[in-house]
Amino acid sequence: MSTLTNTLTPARGETALMGGSASANRTSAGGIRDLLRDTALLVTRLSEGGHTDDPATLRQRCKQLMAAFSTALNQRGFAADVREDAEVAQCGLLDEAVLRNLSAENKPVWDAQPLQVERFGKHDAGERVFERLEQRMREASPHIALLECYAAVLGMGFMGRYAREGEAKRSVLIASLSTQLEKLRPEGSPLGGRPVAARPFFADRTGRRFSDWFYRLSPWAIAGLACVAAAVIWLIWAQVLDAQLAHLVPAVPTAPRP
Repeated sequence: MSTLTNTLTPARGETALMGGSASANRTSAGGIRDLLRDTALLVTRLSEGGHTDDPATLRQRCKQLMAAFSTALNQRGFAADVREDAEVAQCGLLDEAVLRNLSAENKPVWDAQPLQVERFGKHDAGERVFERLEQRMREASPHIALLECYAAVLGMGFMGRYAREGEAKRSVLIASLSTQLEKLRPEGSPLGGRPVAARPFFADRTGRRFSDWFYRLSPWAIAGLACVAAAVIWLIWAQVLDAQLAHLVPAVPTAPRP
């Protein structure tokens, strides 16, 4: 297993929660889902086999993510009840992801004092997250940004009570949530299309890097790349045609000599 060296400190270009980008948008129109990017990065690295021999450092990193998430939610103007629901969901996700990957020696220590107890004084996120989600889904005017936050948390693998009740029931809930979001999302929304829970957090970041690199190229460089691509395609087609001709030539009967 790899060690989470880069996970325990904010990586370059991954400071959406730690820097000023969140403070630039002080209205709830900014959504919640994008504020979970750094959380998703940590959860992804843990799920891919990363671990740490220093749970205290990992706990500190989680607390940084939680504090930054709370601050960003407040800066975007979300109501207190919405902030609490989102923060509990993030906290439960982090606790669960860490407990899945801690060593047998360190797991009991974390489980005795999980993040949710330290932050909220309760050890019920596995039930509470889904109870609140179901209540939110039944509201006359559901909070779209919060539902998208829940969908993202589920998409990152949060199980909660469904670790006991089974993946099938959890999948039904995810499908129901995705269907509701498809109906609630404004027409033309950039989040339209496939379900929120299925969208990766980091693909668009990679896309931006490629776009930035592409737009930094000069027109001459772009033209040169286009010529190279055309030459490669021509060579490939030439080889294909030569191969086809090689098969056809022996089949042509030779005319008898007079």
